Amino acid sequence: MLYREAGQFKTSYTADQAIFPIPQDRIGLMLLLLAAYVAVPLVGNDYWLSTILIPFLISALAAIGLNLLTGYAGQVSLGTGGFMGVGAYTAYNVAISAPWLNIFVVFALAGLAAAVVGILFGLPSLRIKGFYLAVATLAAQFFLEWAFIRVPWVT
Repeated sequence: MLYREAGQFKTSYTADQAIFPIPQDRIGLMLLLLAAYVAVPLVGNDYWLSTILIPFLISALAAIGLNLLTGYAGQVSLGTGGFMGVGAYTAYNVAISAPWLNIFVVFALAGLAAAVVGILFGLPSLRIKGFYLAVATLAAQFFLEWAFIRVPWVT
């Protein structure tokens, strides 16, 4: 972070695609993560973890997924929250109805349900792009919100 190269000195594709090409950045990030791994269990209480850290991590995960979709694929999705809601509702309902299941199995089932709903909305949207894809994903968001509120067997 303190040292930056001036110019393009990459000689291979793998070097060009490196996430942290500068060694000081890699070391700094590792030290920051190590400090977080040590500090969070020591200073975090139940309130801080359940109301601040976990929602922050969920939102960060959604932002990373949206960044991958927009940055690498160039697609604009306005319905990401709806598909996150499908996964959240599924995880909650499975955890309540089958409390003996391992939490990782619950998360896998929730991800599978969100993927199935995403495929149902994604297949008709395969041939559109740009503004029309954004409108289609926004329509998926509004439809899923409507289904969460109005369809009893969904919730």
